[in-house]
Amino acid sequence: MKKIFVTTLILQVVLLSGCAGALLGNGGRPDNSQVKEQRSVEQIKADGKITSNIKARYADDVILRKLNVRTYQGEVTLLGVVPTRNIMQRAINLAASVKGVKKVRSGLRLR
Repeated sequence: MKKIFVTTLILQVVLLSGCAGALLGNGGRPDNSQVKEQRSVEQIKADGKITSNIKARYADDVILRKLNVRTYQGEVTLLGVVPTRNIMQRAINLAASVKGVKKVRSGLRLR
């Protein structure tokens, strides 16, 4: 199980590394500089565990399980659309209650 998790995590990092330009604002066009991962392997694993634990808490909820959860150095970003402010706050509270979460940023929008 641990090997599968680590392999999946490494694959995600490799696949997402091509998106770095878009995330940094140059529209995905490569330039002469290289974007390097700023996290240690341990931090990447810890962030993956946080994301997995949040998604596990969301799994039983039809609305919350559709949300996008991203974790970087213990800071969680939630993205997606929810129907009410109560559900938005529930998503934030559940994420904040997970061990290792330092901060929750909401990119959630109301439908």
